[in-house]
Amino acid sequence: MVYKTALGPLKKYGVKVVLAPLFKAFEATCELLVPFIVKMIIDYLDNVNSTSGAWPTEDIVWVLLRSLLVLGLAVLGFTVTMVTQYLAARVSADYAYDLKKSLYEQLDNLSTRQIEAFGTSKTLTLINNDSFSLQTGVNMFMRLFVRSPVILVGSVVAAFLINVYAGLVVLGALFLSSIVTALVMILTPKRYAAIQGELDHISTLSEDSLSGARVVRAFNKEADEQVRFEDSSLAYKKKAMRLQKINALLNPLTFAFVSLGIIFVLYLVGYKSSDIGFGVGDAVAIMSYFTQSLAALIAFSKLVTSLTKAASSKKRIDAFLSLEADITDGELVAEAPRDNGSVFEIRNASLSYGGEDAALRNINFIVNKGEKIGLIGGTGSGKSSLINMLERFLDPFEGEVLYNGVKLDRYTLSSLRSQVALVSQKPQLYKGTIRSNLLLAKKDATEEEIESALKDSLAYEFVMKFEKGLDHEVQEAGTNLSGGQKQRVLIARALLSARPILILDDSTSALDYKSDLSVRQNIAKRNLTTIIVSQRATSIKDCDRIYVLDGGKINAVGKHDELLNSCEIYREIFESQVSVK
Repeated sequence: MVYKTALGPLKKYGVKVVLAPLFKAFEATCELLVPFIVKMIIDYLDNVNSTSGAWPTEDIVWVLLRSLLVLGLAVLGFTVTMVTQYLAARVSADYAYDLKKSLYEQLDNLSTRQIEAFGTSKTLTLINNDSFSLQTGVNMFMRLFVRSPVILVGSVVAAFLINVYAGLVVLGALFLSSIVTALVMILTPKRYAAIQGELDHISTLSEDSLSGARVVRAFNKEADEQVRFEDSSLAYKKKAMRLQKINALLNPLTFAFVSLGIIFVLYLVGYKSSDIGFGVGDAVAIMSYFTQSLAALIAFSKLVTSLTKAASSKKRIDAFLSLEADITDGELVAEAPRDNGSVFEIRNASLSYGGEDAALRNINFIVNKGEKIGLIGGTGSGKSSLINMLERFLDPFEGEVLYNGVKLDRYTLSSLRSQVALVSQKPQLYKGTIRSNLLLAKKDATEEEIESALKDSLAYEFVMKFEKGLDHEVQEAGTNLSGGQKQRVLIARALLSARPILILDDSTSALDYKSDLSVRQNIAKRNLTTIIVSQRATSIKDCDRIYVLDGGKINAVGKHDELLNSCEIYREIFESQVSVK
């Protein structure tokens, strides 16, 4: 389930979110009662010593009972605190899990165009950094949002009950500290948003440096990349330091105001006790309330910092979750290709990535069951864009795309894509093993099915040469495999899925001509409806129909021999490759 706001997942934990602060309020009340009881004991003992000088049994019992009450309140408060800490930790962790899950689902729902527009690096920062800020904010809220105010207000009320002058001192110190806290709350939100923006930029630079490391080294641009990263890091550091300087004012100023309050209390004890009726028990209680208030203020300042950061992260996540997917599910379930009629058909479709110029214009394209269709054209001619329309990774802004004679937007995305095995232009393997990558296509595949797919893709031989065979470790993005090895494993994965339609998007470019031919011949034996996108004319020369794309338009359609005679673009591609070969 994708929630529309960052706090949406928190609703199902509503009872626990309410209970935790109530428990904390109870614990704070227990803590506030202790100084009062201690004051009573001190005043009682002072009265006993000043009158009789001896301790009757009933006095000892009276003091012992009050002392046991203090101990009981401490134990009760500790128990309630442990329960609350558990609730806060569990709810915040479960909430973070649900929030990240919602973010991942939203990421899956959005189209490629939307994700690229929002920013990949920004999305990763949301999932990792911003979700953690909200997790911390929820945890701090449940533990401190009620407890700190109860302690602060209770300390002031208790101080006034003990002595009006002492109450004024406590109120004044806490009022000045509250002003500092309020100023921090006002000054920090925009700065947190700016810091998160800088973090997005650093993430983008890091991703570019990692993915383009070879290009950077090839052009000797390491120094330039280091300068770019250092400049971005320095900008982040400056903004973070300015923010921390503001936050750093909280503790020393709070300590200063509370310390001044303690000095005034000591002054009242030393010089004004007889005038205002301020005794030792009163002083001890007031000092305890000051100590409790100081701890509560420090905790509240941390809460303010955490909630301010969480509020900034919430706005960013809300903006992401509020995006409406431009590609949504239909109600029909796509079935296997029909024997009669077209499998895929594109009618007068045009596609744009958001710019002024269309990537594809007025495309008419048809694939019948069992056919082998070829797509060829120069770089940027629109071949991959056409494939993206067939699987509804992108929708055309005009025209229509049909599967089994029905518009694609009437099908559920999962059922439509379950009919197509796509080997994309960019080889993508995941960290794990060769086996785990293959089983993504069919988790219950047998050893025989896996072996057959590997043999047809010409991957079996090199896989079996590894010491662990199918259990050979695959690093992230398959960096420990060559380009040809990755392509063959991906083709094997597509064949293992046993889907009726196979799309090869320039996925044999790293293979030599002989291996390319062998793979295509093996695929032909499986009687699949096949679409081959290639830069090589030799890879599609035996196709039933070849579409030649140029500048986002279909320039010509026909078989290999026909196009050699009628299409100059196709003839130039073929002759240049044959001569090179």
